[in-house]
Amino acid sequence: MEKINVIPLPNNITFSDGFFDGGDIKKEITAEQALGDEGYRLIIEKNKITIRAQTEAGIFYGEKTLEQLRKGGKIPCLTAEDKPRFAYRGFMVDSARHMQSLEELKKIIDAAALFKFNKFHWHLSDDQGFRIESEKFPLLNEKGSWRKGDNFGNLKSDKIYGGYYKKSEIKEIVSYCAERFIQVIPELDLPGHTTAIISAYPDLSCTKKEIPVQTKQGIFEDILCAGDERTLPFVFELLEEILPLFPGEIFHIGGDEAPKARWEACPKCKAKMQAENLKNSEELQGWFTAQVVDFLAANGKKATVWNESLAGGNLPSGVFVQRWMDRKHHSEGWASKGEKIINSDFYRYYCDYPFYMTPLKKTYNYSPIPKGISKSMEEFVIGIEAPIWTEYIDNFEKLCYMIFPRFAAVAERAWTKDCLCKLKSFENRFEAVLPMLKAMGIEPAPISDCNPNTLKRLCGTIGFFKDKIDLKTLTNSVGTQN
Repeated sequence: MEKINVIPLPNNITFSDGFFDGGDIKKEITAEQALGDEGYRLIIEKNKITIRAQTEAGIFYGEKTLEQLRKGGKIPCLTAEDKPRFAYRGFMVDSARHMQSLEELKKIIDAAALFKFNKFHWHLSDDQGFRIESEKFPLLNEKGSWRKGDNFGNLKSDKIYGGYYKKSEIKEIVSYCAERFIQVIPELDLPGHTTAIISAYPDLSCTKKEIPVQTKQGIFEDILCAGDERTLPFVFELLEEILPLFPGEIFHIGGDEAPKARWEACPKCKAKMQAENLKNSEELQGWFTAQVVDFLAANGKKATVWNESLAGGNLPSGVFVQRWMDRKHHSEGWASKGEKIINSDFYRYYCDYPFYMTPLKKTYNYSPIPKGISKSMEEFVIGIEAPIWTEYIDNFEKLCYMIFPRFAAVAERAWTKDCLCKLKSFENRFEAVLPMLKAMGIEPAPISDCNPNTLKRLCGTIGFFKDKIDLKTLTNSVGTQN
């Protein structure tokens, strides 16, 4: 395995004598079920190369392995029989706090494809901006897509910030991903993290008061009113407009960090709880989520939610739960029922925290199966995902520094068996494929920055808290979903 500089490391390789001297590359679609939907067989001989797979996706992944082998100089003769460990191999980019250009997104997508990711979770709405063009609800763009500046820790600006992706631009990204066998999963965060929506349409909140789009990070009390009869029709009509842009089967509806103070003081929310025989506001969120889940199902979509949506105990069956921080282990309970979870562990897979807080070795050495998941339940962990939140990231250079090599590490752990994953080997192989990323216009963090020693980690962490955020912000943001 040490002879090849490929990420993710293929799961089964047999080496032969000699090197490829030149010849034809043959691609064959085969009926071999053992390869699965995304597996491939790569056969490199002295005078020819053959890639076999059940699907075009498998052929594509075989090509990506070959592409990395070619960059290493001489191509050794070998046979690789390879398929992924997890069906869901995802990365998330937050475009709500700070946007990326189409060209920048395409560079990230190209890198993700190189490492065999197959899911792009695109975070497009939050308290700090609504980023999808809407013709049905134009105020979402006229008001909800713009804020009066930045106030993210030491990233401060009084300059109006905003914008949104036109439908044609979204289609362009979706098509670009599809060509690389990546499904785009949009996120419309509901019912919390909706300040931008409420700023455009105040009647959707419990107080009906006008509020501005937020300029700072945090968790905010104004959320969509679950008791108002106008709220769900608005959500459904907005979804009807958005869904055609994203042909993939999965749609993310958020569900995280929805404080209930407004609901608990709202006569309409209280009346809704009584009418639906709900014990508390957490069950009200479960009821609200169920209405959206049913709407999506009627339109051929599967819903994904963050793990807070489990708090009410009444989340509908069949919903994918994305686990990020779950101190009460609701996600494990969900999996014990035979339901599906995606692991995006906050302490290991979140890429927006500095390397002295989340060093590369912490990301790479983490087993993708959460503690509390027994062997019999492992099949219900359908995959893993690395998120990058952008409150503190307002340029592409910093974005690339934060996500690479972390994205590559998560991609390998999503594809390759645990027993083959060795940190030093990964670091050496990443250095070897580094020129490919640089050719794409991506400048990763140097490996020397990724695993700071204990003293640097301590000093850096103290400096992060002291210089970037005050104590009030720390209370609101650290240990929470950005």
